[in-house]
Amino acid sequence: MFSRFSLPVFLLLTPVLRAQTTAASAPPPDAATTSASPVVLAKLTVTTATRTARVLEDVPVRTEVILREDIELRSTLNFSHAVELLNGLRVESNCQNCNTSDIQLLGLSGAYNQILFDGAPLLSALGGVYGIEQIPAAFVDRIEVVKGGGSALYGPGAVAGVINLIPASPRGRDGFVEVGVEWQKGSPLFFAATRANTVLADGKLGLSFVGQGARNDASDFNGDGFSELTAKELSVAGTQAWFVPTRATRIRANYQYTRESRRGGNRLDQPEYLANIAESLDTKYHRGGVAWEQNVSPEFDFHAGYSFAHIERGSFYGGLGDVVTDPRAPGYDPQQLDPAVRGSAAATSFNQYGFTRNPLYYFDTQFNWRRGAHALAFGVQHKRESVRDQNRDFTGARRRVTADDTYRNTGGFVQDEWKLSPALDLVLGSRLDKSSVLDDAILSPRVAAAFSASDRLKFRAGVSTGFRAPEIFSEDLHVDTLGAEQVRTRNAVGLTAERARTASAGFDWRSRLVAPRWAFDATASVTDIRDTFVLGEIETAADGSLSQTRGNAAGSRIDGLETNFFFRPVSALRLTAGAAYFRSRFEKPEVVFDDTGGGGTTVIATRRYLKTPDWSAVAQAAWTPNERFEAFAGLKYTGRMQALNNTTGTLNRTPAFYVADLGFKRHFWIGRRQLDWSVGVKNVFDQRQRDLETGANRDSDYVYGPRFARSFSASLRCKY
Repeated sequence: MFSRFSLPVFLLLTPVLRAQTTAASAPPPDAATTSASPVVLAKLTVTTATRTARVLEDVPVRTEVILREDIELRSTLNFSHAVELLNGLRVESNCQNCNTSDIQLLGLSGAYNQILFDGAPLLSALGGVYGIEQIPAAFVDRIEVVKGGGSALYGPGAVAGVINLIPASPRGRDGFVEVGVEWQKGSPLFFAATRANTVLADGKLGLSFVGQGARNDASDFNGDGFSELTAKELSVAGTQAWFVPTRATRIRANYQYTRESRRGGNRLDQPEYLANIAESLDTKYHRGGVAWEQNVSPEFDFHAGYSFAHIERGSFYGGLGDVVTDPRAPGYDPQQLDPAVRGSAAATSFNQYGFTRNPLYYFDTQFNWRRGAHALAFGVQHKRESVRDQNRDFTGARRRVTADDTYRNTGGFVQDEWKLSPALDLVLGSRLDKSSVLDDAILSPRVAAAFSASDRLKFRAGVSTGFRAPEIFSEDLHVDTLGAEQVRTRNAVGLTAERARTASAGFDWRSRLVAPRWAFDATASVTDIRDTFVLGEIETAADGSLSQTRGNAAGSRIDGLETNFFFRPVSALRLTAGAAYFRSRFEKPEVVFDDTGGGGTTVIATRRYLKTPDWSAVAQAAWTPNERFEAFAGLKYTGRMQALNNTTGTLNRTPAFYVADLGFKRHFWIGRRQLDWSVGVKNVFDQRQRDLETGANRDSDYVYGPRFARSFSASLRCKY
């Protein structure tokens, strides 16, 4: 099993992994190949950085890869857990009540990166809120990450980079069944997963069926009677198909259905409107697509694809507030719990339900033409997304329409991969996008170069651009709560698009060409953003409703430096470590809290991005003494950051966190079937936020740091 590290380290390991195998305690001759077997990384191709297939070690744009072997080693259940130990990438929790989370990349929040499934952006505005936890690891063969503006190839949203989930292709009749449990603060999470692959018609047709289920009760970390982890039930089922009617034609299709219910707050045995705080969601998520790939000649091929995502979600945000609900407690008033009593707390919370539909459709074409030293790629993409949101009461009756918008974006791109010499590659690209919410089209150019100074040393540099259109974003469709009051996000009149430019330069070095023991890489980057989107202070309207307005700041800048180090003292032990520094600052202080309108005297302004640490680091050791046993130890460091508490009106400096994980895996064989028994401990030292908000008036947004407390896990997987 291979630990997680960036592309340069994969490149440096390539000769080692091609040349070495583990000889001790080999499995029976007829046993299925284990994930500890060598992986021929030199033959691994990646597509995300240039939208063309390139051998990993030759790709001119820095790409980081997480393989299926890495995911299986850590017994990872979903996509959000799979990426957590990638250097320079953080998964941040955003809500104490319902556990929304996003992926921070290049010192920027999740709204700045584009998450793709096989090259298509299938996480819609609403899907991006919870979607990273709803993609089973069984669907994913590898994850490719490209940092820096990617709008030249992928359009709006790819400001900080692109994360592409590549599905597995069946190579035979095989699969697995897995069951497991994870204990966290006395609350068990039970899960089961399966994948079945088959190949028919003399290898021309491949089919895969994937299923996963998980269930856990709510967890209360600080004992105040309100949950920190939601009660959740998740079911996912899907299929993937590959059809190769001729040597020149390949057709791929996939479909996935997700059903998730989650609820946080208190009084979980009562209807939501009778809780002091409740955030509850019931989501049905359909996503899928079909793609046609055609080789016309050795010099020319093309691709055409259609993808869709459709979400229906029932929700509740709010509650009774600090109303006394215990009949034995002083101040109990049963009328406050009766929605039929005019002016009661229950009469208000009775109407805090919602229903949202969010369909997305995406059409994509690409043509590739190779001539001499040039590889030209060009194509057109069209995306259409609608958001229809209603406010309803407990009975499901519609009260009002809160959003009914449709957004369209059409873009065309062209790119030339030019091999100037055996040692020098140049990538020139540009894209023109027309968004339905912008008056003018946006041009996104890109240039990148890679130079091989020797077999051991390679340099990379580039300038990339990105933009975000002022549409409805994922955080708008998640209604924050302050106490039991809903807080909606609104766009300011005249909100303009963000424009970003990232310049980066770096190098990869290895101790020797064949079987290097040492490897090191470093990348420096600078990202400038014009008209940065910022959220203003929480305001109270005349009707008592709370809202935040998104406006444009003058701009911001993110200075970054990433380094990765690899050492292999013996063939059975691999050590990796990486550190990242991203200094994310606005050009001038931005007001994040102002209570003067309500009679207060506090105004808080800061240049720092909130809940964004300057420093982070990762380290991991993977030990494979023989084919029957594997172990890993991981450590993730999250530096100090600023977090705003709206309840106390303070901007607080958080502590640093050191999250350590341990895991062990034992392989057994029964005939040709392989059994994998795994045990592990996550967050060994229970590093987490200690000043969590308490009670009915808590600020749900004041949550930071590690998402989970210390937990123990065990699972059993049968491969066949």
